[in-house]
Amino acid sequence: MNSRLKKQAEALAALNAEDRARLDRLAALAQLAADEIWPEVWQYGFDGAEESVQADLASEEYFKANPGIDNIDVMQKARVLVAAYGKPKRQTG
Repeated sequence: MNSRLKKQAEALAALNAEDRARLDRLAALAQLAADEIWPEVWQYGFDGAEESVQADLASEEYFKANPGIDNIDVMQKARVLVAAYGKPKRQTG
């Protein structure tokens, strides 16, 4: 185990009961195991990781209600724009 992973594991083992409960709640919210979300919490802190999880959940809800545009439609519009405004390649040689 490299030193970075060892430090993460030691920090996880050293969490007090309050922080461990917070980690477990955050993991449940993210639908992950606590040890799966721990590297993000260790790197960004509880507040940063919680903000990230909340933003992810909000974006999932947004895209359920607003499904976006199909790739086929986007590519057709892009081809029309390129055909109208694109410059042909110059012949070299």
